[in-house]
Amino acid sequence: MKIRQRNKNLLYAGLIGALSIALISAGILYFMYKNMKESEELLIQQYEEELEEFQIWADQQVKAFTANRYIEAGETIEENDLREVLLSAETAAEDITPYDELLGSIAKVNLEPRTVLTDSILYFEERTPRDLRLAEYAFIDLPSRVEVGDFVDVRIQFPNGNDYVLLSKKKVKELNEDVVWYEMNEQELLTISSAIVDAYLENAIIYALAYVEPYVQDESVVTYPVKDNVLELIETSPNIVDRARNELEARNRQKLENQLEELESSEREKYQRESEKEQEARANRQQEVFEAVDTVNLDVDETNDEE
Repeated sequence: MKIRQRNKNLLYAGLIGALSIALISAGILYFMYKNMKESEELLIQQYEEELEEFQIWADQQVKAFTANRYIEAGETIEENDLREVLLSAETAAEDITPYDELLGSIAKVNLEPRTVLTDSILYFEERTPRDLRLAEYAFIDLPSRVEVGDFVDVRIQFPNGNDYVLLSKKKVKELNEDVVWYEMNEQELLTISSAIVDAYLENAIIYALAYVEPYVQDESVVTYPVKDNVLELIETSPNIVDRARNELEARNRQKLENQLEELESSEREKYQRESEKEQEARANRQQEVFEAVDTVNLDVDETNDEE
């Protein structure tokens, strides 16, 4: 009986010990779980605060693009030239150019790497309108140094001194001696047609003036008033424009030939002057040689006499 009682006591003691260990383990696990939960909640709160701070920071930034290489004035901006950056909204320029407008734009000035691209330093060519045409003219008096890609104003000057802008800031698309090509819309074609007849009737001159800094300078205001009587003449006699154009081209060609003739004449005179100078220099060199020979002969004679 005593053995049984002792076994029972041992069993009870084992059960109590196991229960105690289980309770202690449960307490430890609960404590660890609680701490982990608190740490997790604290970490979540920390992340939420950081996310909120980042969102506030992001709301105060604006997206911009900078040049990632040196870009010269007149160069076209391409995708590989751009680098995206974030700028403070408080200090960023108000005219930051969006990405879709940057591609195809032209630098007005030289751009160093990391320069923020804005509307003020870029030139934007207008989208091609439906009525745009490529027109060629051979009667416009062009600047001597004009090249393809230059921008010019086309003007008309009357014998009384009145001078008007016909076409403003036109880009020279092609050039072949005295023939020039511009892109023209319907209104510009009408204006130049009127000016052609005006120049024919009034013996006026149609000429071009180049821009110095075309991507910085604003375009001129067109000041030429299209005359009603000229438009009526064009409507009643459509061939008047062609006749006037041919006359102006003939005048311009004659002027060009006169200039070439004057140039050839001046070149001939220059060649003749240089030839005369060369002959004179050659004669002087020969005279110096003769004098040197005479001097040597004189020295030899004097030596012989002394002997």
